[in-house]
Amino acid sequence: MGRSLRNLLRATIFSFYLLGALPVWSATVGLLVDAQSKQISIFQQQLENLLPNDQLLLVTLDQLDTTNLKDAQKWVTLGPNALTALMAQEATSKTPVLSLFLSKDKQEALSKQYPSRFTILTNAPTIERQLALVKTMVPNANHIGVYCSTTYKVDEKRYDEIATSYGLTLHWAKLKDPLDWDRNALKILNNVDLVLGVDDDALYNTTTIRSILMRLYRSGKALIGPDKGYVRAGAVASVYSGISETLKAVANWVSTSTAGKQTLNNPYFNVSVNAQVARSLNIVVDDEASLAKQVKERLNEK
Repeated sequence: MGRSLRNLLRATIFSFYLLGALPVWSATVGLLVDAQSKQISIFQQQLENLLPNDQLLLVTLDQLDTTNLKDAQKWVTLGPNALTALMAQEATSKTPVLSLFLSKDKQEALSKQYPSRFTILTNAPTIERQLALVKTMVPNANHIGVYCSTTYKVDEKRYDEIATSYGLTLHWAKLKDPLDWDRNALKILNNVDLVLGVDDDALYNTTTIRSILMRLYRSGKALIGPDKGYVRAGAVASVYSGISETLKAVANWVSTSTAGKQTLNNPYFNVSVNAQVARSLNIVVDDEASLAKQVKERLNEK
């Protein structure tokens, strides 16, 4: 074998080793944020850990105009400002976009302004999960009170059908004033096993929650939901999707999705329990991890 041929083989083998040592990205994912911060850095690092074969391109709003947006095959935006700025760029009109951390008002407004341009990841607990939690925690429950404001938009028929599938009956009460319950609302409270909180900001908020919880506590009725924050305030339990579950959902979307539906319910969730309130209402509960597992098993049976 001649020296030149041996040198060529060595160079070829070295090239293979070099290529094998370099990362092979399956996709470049743009992560658009308002500005850099410690929290953003942690979010980015944790997402990169979940997507070892993808390259994450962090872009702040002040870098957007100087970034080649076509470098990313998918985009993830954090907050309404980032989404609005990205939607204004025609270069991303056909690129799959997943939007995180939008309020209900922003979700509605931006969906109307840019229909079918992006997918919203919502962490709001679904009615199916909350009712599965109710049935898991209080198996003997049959009648559930549901209170909401007169402005709250909800498909009561659909909720009733889902409740029926769990052997539950929902009793609805519309409140004009969350702090002044009428006779019908009080009658329902006396005749239900517990109360299911819904995602109604006009009824459940920092101003009203203490009064509502005190009313329910005096009646010996537990509040389930509407989210983890209310468990800290005194609700017995709630399903929730936090940052950890959000990161998993984003990684799953990056790995499996192209352009898709307008709203994506976070497929990952956990359960939060206020054990002290549960004991005071004579509700026996397992630890949160065990309870979450039971809820997921109940949902899978449907």
